[in-house]
Amino acid sequence: MGAFNGLAFDAHQTWAFWRAEAVGVTESPFRCPNGTRATMLSARTLPPRLCGAERMVALLDGALGQLEAPLARLRGDARLRLWLGLPERYGPEASKARAVERRHLEDHVERWCERSAASAPVIGVPRGAASLAFALAEACADVASGQVDAAIVGGVDTYHAPDVMDELMAQSRLFDGKNMDSLIPGEGAAFLVITRPRMATRAGLPRLALVDAVGLGQEPGSLLSEAPCTGMGLTQAIRAATGGQRDPNWRLEWLLGDVNNESYRSTELQLALPRALAPGGMDAGKGYRPIAVDDLPVDFLPLRFCDLGAATLPTAAIIASQTFLRGVPRATNCLCVSSSQGPDRGAVLLRAAPPG
Repeated sequence: MGAFNGLAFDAHQTWAFWRAEAVGVTESPFRCPNGTRATMLSARTLPPRLCGAERMVALLDGALGQLEAPLARLRGDARLRLWLGLPERYGPEASKARAVERRHLEDHVERWCERSAASAPVIGVPRGAASLAFALAEACADVASGQVDAAIVGGVDTYHAPDVMDELMAQSRLFDGKNMDSLIPGEGAAFLVITRPRMATRAGLPRLALVDAVGLGQEPGSLLSEAPCTGMGLTQAIRAATGGQRDPNWRLEWLLGDVNNESYRSTELQLALPRALAPGGMDAGKGYRPIAVDDLPVDFLPLRFCDLGAATLPTAAIIASQTFLRGVPRATNCLCVSSSQGPDRGAVLLRAAPPG
């Protein structure tokens, strides 16, 4: 796995800074409508004048470069594919300028694959914060069926761009020192290498975690629509990720989410958790079946890394995997959940890999 964000240069540092409760927000070059400089968590090693797609290229290089050594063990006739999570602004309705930016990013990753990981087709997934879940649903199916030997799955995002900041200001979503119902922008890139346990053992790769399940959901409204938040999309995703456990004694031990200071996000989680983790509990307790441990630990990535957009879920997966390796905090499974600005919702259930 590889990570690069405003606090850290690799996966281990990402976990260490999260564990140390580090916060690195600073004033950005962008000014809010009230004249104050917007607060942001930026990668300080990148030039402030580097913006938009070119800045995302630098973030990609920082994260993907960490995969070159492990991928070298899979070279030869190994069949690879790469799923690239992207911001929703690069989706089907993107402007011509942003469509060009998306193609630029995908071409850059394809060239990296040619240099470092043999030929690997790049599949763009412009679904924002939930991108990894949608990518993993495809990637894990392809790996399990033997269509590919390994999948590289991750995402990249940045708010360090004038047009993106203008949109946040127009939507009144940018923290300006007074607006508390807002987000603090961040940036980052994170990637995971997914393969079957037997392939990992044969290539001499460490098994950092197991993907137990992936859940997808669709919220009827969206953060920017006038429709009220129902929480049903996130409920659907969490249920899909946790509902397949055959052991009746299994319990979810940790939830790692993406709630920021926006009231929509906290409302959504408050609506979703009781429905998703206490089946039957809403029906006079007749069919109640506990899914999570008592006093389930719930942590939120934006408290340390600010809003990471399409890099949210892969960064959460890296923190969970590093936690399994280091045993702090103690947990043998973790549900990573994230909500896109639009209707997409995703949940990824990870489990600690068995020793050996």
